[in-house]
Amino acid sequence: MSRIPTCMHCNCSAIGTVPVPMPDRGGRLGYMCEHHARRLQGYTEENGQRMGTRKANQFTFSKELETSRSTAQARAELLHFGFIATADCTVNAEYKSPIYEGLNALSKQCETIEKLIHDGQLSIGPECGTHFHVGHAEHINPVTMRYLRRFNNSLFVPLSNAIMADTEKSARFFGRRPNSWAQPVTEQSTSGNLPGSSMEHSAMFNLQHDYTIEFRQAKFVTAKQYMAVAKFARDCTNAIIENFILHFNDTPADTRRYPNKTSYRKHKAEVAAQKMVKLYEKYTRNL
Repeated sequence: MSRIPTCMHCNCSAIGTVPVPMPDRGGRLGYMCEHHARRLQGYTEENGQRMGTRKANQFTFSKELETSRSTAQARAELLHFGFIATADCTVNAEYKSPIYEGLNALSKQCETIEKLIHDGQLSIGPECGTHFHVGHAEHINPVTMRYLRRFNNSLFVPLSNAIMADTEKSARFFGRRPNSWAQPVTEQSTSGNLPGSSMEHSAMFNLQHDYTIEFRQAKFVTAKQYMAVAKFARDCTNAIIENFILHFNDTPADTRRYPNKTSYRKHKAEVAAQKMVKLYEKYTRNL
């Protein structure tokens, strides 16, 4: 008696009716249910799955992969990696990854995405981005994200200026130029003690979320290129934590130079900003 195939989506137990040959299975067929083969979930649907070993003091990573075309095989392989397929009126489909507890799993699926593109199963056109989110189990939360929003401009204007100074170089690194969906942060950008809903969604460094910083200029071109962007985003988030968040509630020792906490916090935000500029210079030095 032959076994009835179940859907290859990692959290689905429905009967698989749509066959797809899977390269990692030597060409043997995998099966998707009709729901996962055809339907796109809503634009605002979040992927709450977690992959990797959770630790108390650890960065987390996720991405939104916008596509201009994806075949059934591409969808099957991405679902196999825990992505969900969602609707986005600006592109063909947006695939949202699980939350990765470390970069190893992210690296493996980046190699799969590159192969899907190479084999003609997946296209990421000029209208697409691959937004990258960085969180931290301990230090990125609704309270600390308010800190970042208050000092948004002090934190991100210097890095934004460095990116805008040479958009050809930034395009080689991030995968695309700044655009209407990844706009520079300026002194006129929204900043203040605000909820995420009041922040600018299309800023290249988006602070709307309560548990992640979103790097919106990122676009997948190759696995190597995208992993460099991922590491840069992680290092920038670490610079913000180490130089700004961990010192936000300090009492300034030099009260003449910093007569109140606001002036001291602005100083610490500027220190973090310069660290991020140096990181950008490091990551783009040979481009």
